[in-house]
Amino acid sequence: MGAGVVGLTIAKSLSDRGLKVLVIEKEVRSGESTSSRNSGVIHAGMYYPEKTLKADLCLKGNKLLYEYALEKKINHKRLGKIIIANTDEEILKLENIYSQGIKNKVNLTKVSSDFIKQEEPSLQSKAGILSPDTGIIDVPEYITALEGDIQHNQGLIVFNTMCKKIKYVDKKFEIYCESSENFKVESKILINSSGLSSDQISNKMDFLDKKFIYKINYAKGHYFKYSGKNPFKRLIYPVHSESSLGIHVGFDLSGQLRFGPDLTWVKNIDYLFDESLKSKFLESITRYWKEINPDKLQPDYCGIRPKIQKKNEKMKDFSILGPKDHKIDGFVNLQGIESPGVTSSLAIGKYVTKLLLKN
Repeated sequence: MGAGVVGLTIAKSLSDRGLKVLVIEKEVRSGESTSSRNSGVIHAGMYYPEKTLKADLCLKGNKLLYEYALEKKINHKRLGKIIIANTDEEILKLENIYSQGIKNKVNLTKVSSDFIKQEEPSLQSKAGILSPDTGIIDVPEYITALEGDIQHNQGLIVFNTMCKKIKYVDKKFEIYCESSENFKVESKILINSSGLSSDQISNKMDFLDKKFIYKINYAKGHYFKYSGKNPFKRLIYPVHSESSLGIHVGFDLSGQLRFGPDLTWVKNIDYLFDESLKSKFLESITRYWKEINPDKLQPDYCGIRPKIQKKNEKMKDFSILGPKDHKIDGFVNLQGIESPGVTSSLAIGKYVTKLLLKN
């Protein structure tokens, strides 16, 4: 269930092992929701507590994603990023990020304000951390490559298809679907990787105890693009808060500069752009880039992250529950697969396959 990047990598991994795979997606194409509405950043994994799925799968996924991008000739760049600090409080946070990254075995280097001035002359920063393994990838190209692998393995992806209910009968899952016509699928294996809809899909399973279902909270992030010259060589990240990595400097593979995401908790899924946020963005950006021309900062797009923590709660780990957790053979439920979901995706595919096939 779900043809986002993570659903596709799981389908690829299982079909690579010879399983017949069907991917069911309610949208008109793959990656239409969370996967295509993010920064396209390949993360290195310094932010997450050690021994969490986020830390482990991000680190493994980073390596796998670069290898896959080279193999499939997917447009990507290992640009590196600098995490910056401008106050004593931020420098303390920077030290904590560095310590966490070293524990997670991430390749990091502390850099001075002189180094930053030399490398990124437009950047205002008192201290920083250089992460050489951070990069960017063309997510639509990545999605197309995954679809190609699934189809090569005789897998099938169906779109415009809603799941109405799911039953578990005689160790088989019966998935009742609605599309141009109604149909039923029977399978020994079921994976719920439906992102923003993962709680709704979970609640259609009367065999799954409610204690294993997280409510999905919608965290909206806006991105502004900049029509002027891009003065930066690398991605630039301010120190992060509990829920967000901050309004950072990113760009696409053509070098188009953009800023974001912010974090706005919303009750409903909509992709309307709140242009009044421009002043908040400018306030944040001018702390590290004084020369920005406000007239050249324009609305770009927004996305919604499927968080399992509530507002003001600490960051929660990915929830990937398999048969050992809920005692239902052949079933894996994924929730809260937000950042670093794209980076971790190939590693998640392998992880889920191991939960199901045990070898």
